[in-house]
Amino acid sequence: MEIGAPRERLLETVFDGLDAAVYVADVHNDAILFANRAFQTLHRFDPVGRALRSAAVPLPERGDYQLDPRGLSIADVPCELFDGELLQPRTGCWYHIREQAMRWVDGGIVRLGIATDITDRKEMAELVRQQQERLSSTARLIVMGEMASMLAHEINQPLSAIANYCSGCVARLEAGAGAEAVLPAMKKASAQAERAGKIIRRIREFVKKSEPRRAPVQVAAILEDALGFAEIDAHRLNIRLVVEVAATLPDVHADRIMIEQVVINLVRNGFDAMKNTVGDDRVLVVRARQSGVDAVEVAVIDRGHGISAEDRERLFTPFFTTKQEGMGIGLNICRSIIEFHDSSLIVGDNPEGGTMFAFTLPTLPAEGVIGE
Repeated sequence: MEIGAPRERLLETVFDGLDAAVYVADVHNDAILFANRAFQTLHRFDPVGRALRSAAVPLPERGDYQLDPRGLSIADVPCELFDGELLQPRTGCWYHIREQAMRWVDGGIVRLGIATDITDRKEMAELVRQQQERLSSTARLIVMGEMASMLAHEINQPLSAIANYCSGCVARLEAGAGAEAVLPAMKKASAQAERAGKIIRRIREFVKKSEPRRAPVQVAAILEDALGFAEIDAHRLNIRLVVEVAATLPDVHADRIMIEQVVINLVRNGFDAMKNTVGDDRVLVVRARQSGVDAVEVAVIDRGHGISAEDRERLFTPFFTTKQEGMGIGLNICRSIIEFHDSSLIVGDNPEGGTMFAFTLPTLPAEGVIGE
């Protein structure tokens, strides 16, 4: 069937001017009634009269339609049938397909379809995803590099203690001491070995490549592991590390390693901010408390130099830093991680002087959580 009236000829001219492939097909026998120039170019021949299922563009399956077009009456149209993205497996091209049921020039019901090639957009989105994945992996390694001296110091302490306890045991045994004199020192050496092993396990969990996965986890457990990295450095810098975790907090729905990364970064920033803080004000508070009925708030509060209004506007901009040796990606990565957890990383002033960074984590629904 051809479009013959002047009005329809005008519409045909408009459709021929589109880059998208436009087609009209009978809802009952699937025969193509009209195809614009872009649709014909895909096939290199005039497809009118042929079955639509032989088209070069991908088409929805019958079960994909919101309504079965074969059962529609004139009173039901116009109505939308399908709107989605489909892959053409033969060519590897992606199309955005939109189909609508409408009344045709002969009074029957047809499917009007528009197929837009979105392959370039899909490929670009995949490239962006791969770049973000590489950036995340690189950022984790950079953070670990910045933490190297702190970790070396923390591991060195239990190893030094083990060496001292073992030397003491050897000296006592050489002096003829009995087992009762050596046993306490050996127990202390064993405890220090366990401590060193725990530190190494934390590092391995932190740097190993794994897909983000949110699962039930206790905030107290996250903070315990994250602050295990910072306690020794806090002693070295003469900073009092205060942990305030409310009792009976509900589990949160979070990726444990990612949130540990955020806490470690914020604590280290707080330490850096208090380089010039003196006396009893050298205090960093890590706080966790209930926030409403469906979230837990985590805050890291320092008494450092604070952040100016100008710097605060650029604080989360990639590669912006106030540190002489900083990379300027830590807070940007932290913000991305928190946004992945459906929240925001907020910066504010500490009323006692300094800065507070805070974020919330969603609590588990009552019926439990399905891993993502």
